[in-house]
Amino acid sequence: MNDLMLIDKIEKRLKEKRKEVVFPLTPTHRSELRKLKNTNVGGLNDRLRNIEKLKEDEYLKKYKEDTIKELRKKEKIIKRLNDDWERRIGLINSIIKERKILEEEENLVNLNINSDWNDISSLGEIHYKRNYNIDDDAWRKIGRDDFKKKYKDSFDKVRDKILDIETKYEEAINFGDLEIVKELYYMMKTSDVLFEKIDKLDI
Repeated sequence: MNDLMLIDKIEKRLKEKRKEVVFPLTPTHRSELRKLKNTNVGGLNDRLRNIEKLKEDEYLKKYKEDTIKELRKKEKIIKRLNDDWERRIGLINSIIKERKILEEEENLVNLNINSDWNDISSLGEIHYKRNYNIDDDAWRKIGRDDFKKKYKDSFDKVRDKILDIETKYEEAINFGDLEIVKELYYMMKTSDVLFEKIDKLDI
């Protein structure tokens, strides 16, 4: 039987009124069962993270060259923007210089001046950096973002199933239902079905 179908059946059994007597678990038993749960859930989450990392690395390797080619197309745009900025700053400084010469030619002693823009109030040359560039590692960030967009839902579904198992396990402990605890424990120990599809993801 598929583990995921079994989870649904276990939920129904937890909700059913049991005919047999379910003996309460001692605090020690509950503590030990929770340690087992945490160890196994941690193992499932670690396995999922490892698979996700391997798939992401595979994706980055596969699409690295394509991503870099796309970034290279932006180099011409970057050069045009940077050259344009340098030209504009040059024009601004040229205008400021002309204005400064004009003011120096006049006798402005004992006159006050109000200036709202501090950067040019002294009529000095301005240097504003506004240069675009491509981060050498940008391809990796783009690849990771693309990977998440395409495969995040698939990995989240498995995480949800692991959380579901953990929740049912905790409920079974609280209800003192050792049979269900045992089923869930062994389900976590032999949980390949949870990872079958994610393992076979075609990147």
